[in-house]
Amino acid sequence: MTGKRGKPSGKPTGKRGQPTGKPTGRPSGKPTGKLPFPDAALVAYGKAHPGTGLTIGVVLELEGPPPGRRQLDASLRPVAELLGTGPSDGGPWTGADGNAEAAPERGLTDVAHEALARPLEPHRWSCSTVAGLPGGTSALVWRADHRLLDGAGVVGVLAALTGALGPDAHGPGAHGPGAHGPGALGPGAHGLGAHGPGAATASPARAEPWRARGALHRAVTDPLRAAWLCGTPLLERRRGSAAEAAGDPPATLSYACAETDLGLLRGIARRHGTTVNDVYLAALSGALRAQPQLHGHDGRMRALVPVNVRGPGDAAVLRNRHIPLRIPLPVAEPDAGRRLTLVAARTAGRARALRHPLVRAVFRSVPAVAGGWCFERYFDPGRATLLASNVRGPSSPLVVAGRRVLRILPLNFLPAGHRLSTVLATAQGRAVAGFTTTEPRSAAESFATAWLGELRVLATAGPWGRGQAAGVDATASPAASAR
Repeated sequence: MTGKRGKPSGKPTGKRGQPTGKPTGRPSGKPTGKLPFPDAALVAYGKAHPGTGLTIGVVLELEGPPPGRRQLDASLRPVAELLGTGPSDGGPWTGADGNAEAAPERGLTDVAHEALARPLEPHRWSCSTVAGLPGGTSALVWRADHRLLDGAGVVGVLAALTGALGPDAHGPGAHGPGAHGPGALGPGAHGLGAHGPGAATASPARAEPWRARGALHRAVTDPLRAAWLCGTPLLERRRGSAAEAAGDPPATLSYACAETDLGLLRGIARRHGTTVNDVYLAALSGALRAQPQLHGHDGRMRALVPVNVRGPGDAAVLRNRHIPLRIPLPVAEPDAGRRLTLVAARTAGRARALRHPLVRAVFRSVPAVAGGWCFERYFDPGRATLLASNVRGPSSPLVVAGRRVLRILPLNFLPAGHRLSTVLATAQGRAVAGFTTTEPRSAAESFATAWLGELRVLATAGPWGRGQAAGVDATASPAASAR
């Protein structure tokens, strides 16, 4: 999937890793100059854990055969301009790999599963196509090293690749601060507060106290809360894991996904007065009840949720602008409705606190040399055993090089020492949860099925939800993703 590459000679310049002029030479993507936090943190983290793949990206199912070389080149050119890795002197595009023919009965999840097994060079990205999927469709695989961009950046790349935002609105910055996470390409296309107020209306009981306290109160309490949320993991002694300490070779990764109508998650969120992200995490909590081997050393489960902290000045930046936040998951709670209530209570207001301008200013001033030290503690597998990302894509239909996008599968990286990583991606009215794990693929598929089952339980829980799950279109990857 990585194709042939020469030695990189052109490097992007300018602030925040964005190109300032016409890129020259072969693609590099490796930034120059001083790296801000968390860019520097991921670079140091990658060096400390060279066997850990930092691959993120998307797998798109396209209608009909894959696009031709020239068509794909034209679609990738805006991506190159965003990442500062353009064509070499106007010659043929060197960032795209050639076509591969699918084996009989090879489905889209098989393509995603194989994509995670292919190594990817640091600070690089790749694009490949697969022909001959069942039903006469094809796949486009776009992967990138996490040190090059984050989940919100991938959404920006997807918008550029499909032209979803138009020529002047590429990237995650074309969205307001209220659309964080998998929202309409919100600047928080990654983390808490997922779908914003338009996706799930907050209950008066939850929202009214904050409105009553007013902006002045939040201006004081939010920075203090953010300092506690970000500072507590840094003060803890790092535990690590036996496998990580022993320097074992990287484990083989497995991939599975669960797909459903986005309306199911939004309906649950509305009935319970919470957010789509809370529903996603509550369903994870329920699915984890039957997976004690994935719990922490103390029997508890803490999810590491990346929160997008882009501000007005860097809203269009594709590079990493997120802070990992730990959320304790109520895996011990037997009642599904109660689990959702507990998750909502533990996430309320946290993403807003981390997006306070003062917090962004503090993190811009964090020395680059401290970045790796911070991320080692944030990703400590002894204290956070699940990475749970949340990425929102365009709601409108997408087209790549004249081919309609039928489905989108997200790819998420697995931190060193962790055994499970999940990502919720929403686009075109669908919600897809991708699961990356060190367990066998059958275990990944069973976990995807369990997560989907928890959504059905949540759809019937509570006084407003009984009987609402009937007729809901929901499928898990072992069946639906292989069509």
